Amino acid sequence: MFPSESRQLKDKENSIIFYILALIPAFLYLGIFFIYPLFLSIYYSFTNISLLNINNFNFVGFFNYTRLFTSSIFEQSIVITIVFFVFSAVIGQMFFGAIVAYVINGTNKFFGTIITLTILMAWATPQVVSGITWYSTLSYVPMGLANYILNSIGVAPIHFLSFHNALYMIIIANAWLGMGFSVLLFSSAIKNINPSVIKATVVDGAGSFSRFFRIIFPMLKQTILTDMILITLWTLGAFTLIFVLTHGGPSDSTNILTIYQYNTAFSVFNVGLANAIGVIIILAGVIMSLLYLKVIKIED
Repeated sequence: MFPSESRQLKDKENSIIFYILALIPAFLYLGIFFIYPLFLSIYYSFTNISLLNINNFNFVGFFNYTRLFTSSIFEQSIVITIVFFVFSAVIGQMFFGAIVAYVINGTNKFFGTIITLTILMAWATPQVVSGITWYSTLSYVPMGLANYILNSIGVAPIHFLSFHNALYMIIIANAWLGMGFSVLLFSSAIKNINPSVIKATVVDGAGSFSRFFRIIFPMLKQTILTDMILITLWTLGAFTLIFVLTHGGPSDSTNILTIYQYNTAFSVFNVGLANAIGVIIILAGVIMSLLYLKVIKIED
């Protein structure tokens, strides 16, 4: 073997060792903060572990899962979660996020920047702060900002966080909170579309929104896929904003799965059952992400 070849081989080996060493912290982080808790959660979901007696528990098989799927509260929570997901994530964040991104790209740079920064501020705001802000705005007693404005123009105050209205309010609040990411993603994707394609539609006489729905939106499949996977996982894991606003109430009207899981663990103290709910949430996120990938693959 020539000296130059030997040196190249040694450099290659050193590079491989360097990359392995560089990846060790990432793998340790992944193992400690994700993989280990995940398997521990799965294990606990098959036990009767309780916060009242955390060191003394038994294996109960699928009892927790059987109990969940025969529970009317769990069924109600699933329905509420689906409604919350469809209107908050799919329509509020993804669909309207794409429309806002299109409008921003079509307006002048100054106003586009102002709109983008305003939306991104909502996305960057901590959820606790957002929750307190929304509560201060929608509160009935003491009178919040929204009711103060209504009252000042002679309109009777509205109980925005009542049993009949609370779900609508958390849908709007969560859509407002998460839309910034979708706007940023779609705005970047729209800028990368070949300008000649858009010019051709203008020549053909297509209107602004006709151009969006017939030409641009179908060209954003990969961006839609990325956005839907991420906002699905975020929305299924949504907790802080809803907890601050409604605590899952009134009368369980906003009792999405994460709130139900929290109350099961820290109000009923049934950690085993709470972990079973958590496993179901994770499975739902994985299955839905795989379905998105399948649909995009079939369409391509």
